[in-house]
Amino acid sequence: MVQIAWLGHSAVHVKGGGVDILIDPFFTGNPTYPAGYEDGLDKVDLIVITHGHEDHIGDSLRLAKKFDATVVAMYEICMWLGGQGVEKLQPMNIGGRIESHGVGFTMVNAQHSSAIIKDGQPITMGDPAGFIVEIGGKVLYHLGDTEVFSDMALIQRLHKPTVGFVPIGDRFTMGPRTAAIAVNELLALDTVIPVHWGTFDLLSGTPEAFKPLVERSTVLTPKAGELIQI
Repeated sequence: MVQIAWLGHSAVHVKGGGVDILIDPFFTGNPTYPAGYEDGLDKVDLIVITHGHEDHIGDSLRLAKKFDATVVAMYEICMWLGGQGVEKLQPMNIGGRIESHGVGFTMVNAQHSSAIIKDGQPITMGDPAGFIVEIGGKVLYHLGDTEVFSDMALIQRLHKPTVGFVPIGDRFTMGPRTAAIAVNELLALDTVIPVHWGTFDLLSGTPEAFKPLVERSTVLTPKAGELIQI
């Protein structure tokens, strides 16, 4: 059995086979984060980071230290976290696959950028990515932040994900129309959970605009913090 909870923005909690995973855990400063959710976490085994923007790295440093979790991320992100005292790291790059805690992770392409800003200057965090996560007999695809691109079809062919966390907020990622094209024409997902929407006023895309455009997947819009079985 695999359970997931959307935690606002692009943050996701995945539970399966006794393993707890946080993806892009942006809690502090996230107005769509379900307040108090962290208090109910007994453990976090793995933290997955799709790219180096602050709304995706989020609370990873603090949470990795608090739970003694292993961070799975782009090499540059791992080295940056390691320099700040995170000890358990699984650095990767595009195309690579690893297993940790019995869970398979494959890093795949995303069309975006990846940097943090310090004193007004960008510091590169390597390339942006999406992640294929194999857990509990399910294959999940977190697209990270991305524009639609044709090689999504190749990712589907190679990895056969059935559940996707798809950004729909527009301006910085796909909007509802382009996200629907990705789902309808390039992917073959049974279940889609829209992410990266509603957090800030700049994000104009909504599930209400996205859902009617989707033709071949079930779109779920759980409340933030609601744990559902997939």
